[in-house]
Amino acid sequence: MMKNHWNIKNKSGLWAASLLLVTGAMMSLSLMVTVDDAHARQGFQMPPANVVVETATKRMMAPALDANGTVISLNNAEISSEVAGPLKAIANVGTMFKAGDVIAEVDARLLSLAVDRAKANVKRLEADMVFKEADVKRYQQLASSDSASKARLEASVAARDMTAQDIIDAKAILSQAEGDLARANIKAPFAGVLVQRMMNVGEYVNRGNAVARLVAHQDLEVVVPAPLELRPFLSEGKSVAVYSESGAKNLAIRTAVPVADQVSRMIEVRLSLADGDWVVGTPVKVKLPKAEAQEMISIHRDAVMIRGSSVFAYVVGPENKAERRDLSVGNAVGDYVSILSGIEEGEKVVVRGAERLQPGRSLAVSEGM
Repeated sequence: MMKNHWNIKNKSGLWAASLLLVTGAMMSLSLMVTVDDAHARQGFQMPPANVVVETATKRMMAPALDANGTVISLNNAEISSEVAGPLKAIANVGTMFKAGDVIAEVDARLLSLAVDRAKANVKRLEADMVFKEADVKRYQQLASSDSASKARLEASVAARDMTAQDIIDAKAILSQAEGDLARANIKAPFAGVLVQRMMNVGEYVNRGNAVARLVAHQDLEVVVPAPLELRPFLSEGKSVAVYSESGAKNLAIRTAVPVADQVSRMIEVRLSLADGDWVVGTPVKVKLPKAEAQEMISIHRDAVMIRGSSVFAYVVGPENKAERRDLSVGNAVGDYVSILSGIEEGEKVVVRGAERLQPGRSLAVSEGM
């Protein structure tokens, strides 16, 4: 009996302690709500939000077509041998060359012998020419005293003149042999990188055989196929936006070739790429204008917020308060979007930090991107 009485008494104490804890928690919660209500009645505000703003300005904007392009080299050539012979040496793939550097070398032993033979022939004919000149002078003297016939004199003069022409021909052969000997060293016609070896050391090279492919990796352009109807808007010198994985550039149109493919009705557009920081073969996206540009209010694309079907942006209102503006947007050109309605020229638009803003929030403003 005593044991049961003790258990009942102990349980009653635990229930009482639990009740006290619950009552204390409710009182604390009530106190917190009371304090929050007091802060609200006292005008408690969130600290200003740090944002970056840009000024809405007017820019020349035009609707654009996204076109796929490729970075190409203006000089991409298979380098051929101008002489025949065994290939003695060739550079490795990836080697950089300046114009005039030796790419490969053909064995020149037979070419050197051809030069020696041509030199010997020239000297032989020059020696013969000395004899023919003397012969002509002798017959001239004899003819003047009627000691030799006029026909004999004319024959000696003709022989001398023929030898003179033989010397000219022999010197031409010598010049060709010396040129062939020099061309045994196959040289780079332009600065570039060797990207392919088409023959290896020991193989026999015939005149005209390609031995290597050389690409000018610094002399580049972007080639873009474009619909024929865009040609009126693709004037030379006009700047267009070009995007790749390595970044974005504004490039000038060098030319829009005025000949369309008969099947695709596409023309070729070339963009000047002055520097060589893009790799040959890089795929790019190009914004090609498809109408005349118009002056329109524009803001940075990062300022445009999309929530479901709503398109809006925040501007800096009076007393540096955030104001939400519903937008009607037009075309995007590069990083900027044209605004048809919702924002006026000169207004400060939030481009960084707008994600968590609410209308009326105080702003700590800094300029620029």
